[in-house]
Order: sequence, then C-alpha cells, then structure tokens
Amino acid sequence: MSLLRAVLPSGVELGRVDPLGGSVRSEVHRCEVLAGPAGWGGTVVVKRFLPQPEGRGAAMGWRREVAGLRHLRGSPRLLALDEGTQTVVMEDLGRHPTLADALLGEDAEGAWRHTVAWAGALGGALAGGATVEAARRDLGGALAAEDRRWQVDYPRRGLERLAGAAGIRAGRAAAAQARDLVDELQHDTARHVVGPGDACPDNAVLTPAGVRLLDLEGTGVRHVAYEAAYAAEPFSTCWCVFTPPAGLTDATLAAFTDAASGAVPGLTEDADWPRQVRGAVALWVLAGTLWLLDGAVADRTMAPAGRTGPAFRALLVARWRWVVRECAVELPDIAAACEEALAWAGRAWRESDLVLPPYPAFG
Repeated sequence: MSLLRAVLPSGVELGRVDPLGGSVRSEVHRCEVLAGPAGWGGTVVVKRFLPQPEGRGAAMGWRREVAGLRHLRGSPRLLALDEGTQTVVMEDLGRHPTLADALLGEDAEGAWRHTVAWAGALGGALAGGATVEAARRDLGGALAAEDRRWQVDYPRRGLERLAGAAGIRAGRAAAAQARDLVDELQHDTARHVVGPGDACPDNAVLTPAGVRLLDLEGTGVRHVAYEAAYAAEPFSTCWCVFTPPAGLTDATLAAFTDAASGAVPGLTEDADWPRQVRGAVALWVLAGTLWLLDGAVADRTMAPAGRTGPAFRALLVARWRWVVRECAVELPDIAAACEEALAWAGRAWRESDLVLPPYPAFG
C-alpha cells in the first residue's frame, strides 16, 4: 500500500490493512486510521483500480466511481483521491450485512422490509438538475458516448445472438422497436439523472441509519427509467435474482418512484411513467440476453464463490416471460421475440430448467 503516500492528505496516517476482496478491475482494503481528521472515523476504505486494456469498459470504472462518490446521494463520502494511481479513499460503511444476505437468508419480513428500503434508497440516490451537468464533466465525453452506444448496441446484439441460437423470426422487427424506444428515452432529457447503474443487492449495505450503496463503477447519466427497472423487475445486471413474492415489486417500484421524485418531479402523477419503466425493463432483458445466453446454452449457474445464485436458463426464461406478460400491447415485436425464445427454450431445455425458484427468504 505504498501507493497511498500519493493519495493521503498531509497529517493522515493509516495503519492495519485488511483486504476486502475486489475483482479483476480493482483492489479494495479497509485501513485503520492512526491519525487524521475526526470525520474520517476509525477506519476508511481504499479502492485502487487496476490497469485495463484501452477500450475495455472496465478501463472507465475509475471515472465512474469518482463521479458516483461525488454526486450520488447516500454514497460513501469521498475523502481523498489520486488520479495517477486511480485510487480513492472513502468512508467505511462498516461491517454490516447486505441486501443479498437478507434475500438469501431466512427472515421473510426483514427481507421484504429491506428490499423496499433499498428501492427507496436507490431512488433517493439519484441526482438531477445542475448535478447532471457536473457529473457529465467528471465522466467526460468518452463515457457519455459509451453509455449512448450500449443503450443502442446491447439490445440489438442480444436479439442477434438469440436469432443465431434459437432461430427467432421477430428479431429484426424487435430490434427496430428497441431502437425507437432507446431514442425516446435518450431524447427525454428532462428525465436524465445521475444514477449508479448497478445497484445490486450485494452493493447495498444495511446500516443502522438505512441502506447505503457502494461499488459505483456503473455510474452514468441516463434516463431515470433505466434505474427504475431495477425495482420493477429486479435486479437488471446482478447474479442475486430469484422469483420475488407477489406484491414485492409493486412496493419496490412505488418506493423508488416516490424517492426519485426528488430528482425528477412529477413521476408519481405521470400516467405514462409505468410504460417507460416497462420499456426500460424490456431493454435490460434484451441486453441481458446478450450477456447470459452463452451461459444458458452451457447450462451454468451464476453466483460468486460461496453464494447461491440462479441457473442462467431459469433467469433468462423468467425475464422473457416478464416481457411477454407485461409488454405485449406496448412492445408487440419485442414481446413476440421473447415468446419465440420461450418456445425454443421449451423445446431445447429440460422442464426443470424453466422455473426460477423463489428467493430463499420467501421460499
């Protein structure tokens, strides 16, 4: 941790270093504070981003993390940073369970309560208005272009991948419909917000003061419906996905919408808002088809080491069913493509592969 000398303000001294894991993208440590400002507390978290090949999305994670720490409400306080080593020092949220722990546990009442609180925290974390422009400056033009590109490319490529594997016929019409929907959301700039983009259950810490969000490497400026999709059909980019109990997603979307109205006034009164959310879910499902289909064909199960996660097949089937059920009227071509995918899965996979079990806490 000698790199910390370039990061720490004068007069700050850190002691014991405990690894907190990380990934191929970063190293994360909890460090004891031996000397420093009183507001830093007894420990801080130090996250250093590792060099990535130019052009890979993960190479941009540093800028996204810094933007999230600066602009998202309720994120850990940014205490120090060094661009040369791509290292941040942030508030330590403590040794608390995450929402994933609750959902994979045994307390149904607690899991419900924490999930609704998470949705409210996610909606409340968003920032609009002048903060959007400040975040855009922090992110830079390359990241803004990257966000616009994935919104167009990922759903299209998901449909192309599905056409290649399953031979669906509705792919071209569905891609055109998806592009129209992306264009609508990209041009609805009054509802663009700074959001975390990856608010998964294991990134939601259940502190005594409420749910706090960390691991902000997906931070970007995008339509608020993309963030709301996490609450409407949880969780768009995560491994911790099972079948929620009846009524939970209604409660989480309501909590998200109420809290997000602080950044985007008028959501709760807008009759068109639920349609935008359903459309954003459909786009995430098509993008997820790109990410998940190879694992489904190979019959793999998704979860980090030591965790319980769903089978790729069951997760994809559940999400295609959601689109068929919720979007048939508003997005008939996308729904038709998902219906063809379901028919193919029914022929190609075992019947037991097609059922996404309930969250353990509600099972």
